[in-house]
Amino acid sequence: MFKKFVQLTALFNFPIAIGIIIPALINPQADTLIITVVLGAFLILMGAALLWAVSDINTRAPIIVWGGLVRIVGFTAVAYAGSLGMAPKAFVVIAAMDLITAFIYIIGSIRVSGLPFNALLLGRSH
Repeated sequence: MFKKFVQLTALFNFPIAIGIIIPALINPQADTLIITVVLGAFLILMGAALLWAVSDINTRAPIIVWGGLVRIVGFTAVAYAGSLGMAPKAFVVIAAMDLITAFIYIIGSIRVSGLPFNALLLGRSH
């Protein structure tokens, strides 16, 4: 079940990335073009890394944990922006779902690998 969850959430990265890259390329804006394309490329890379990680979770669980940590950082950024009135309510809701996903990634990786969080954080595996 955990493996399927990671696969499904990893696959969502691809259409989201394409959905932010294409409009940025069609209507380029000097202040957002580079960061938007880089963010989209990062999402594609993260999706691919997560799909690769689930093929051998015991060995690659640290990648999933770090994917969760990145999601926590994203949630924190959106929550901060939201507190300043700079994030649409939909972003806050999506970020909250990402936070839940992050905890599932971290807790699931700990359970599946049998390794403590600090070992996974440092990239250790079986």
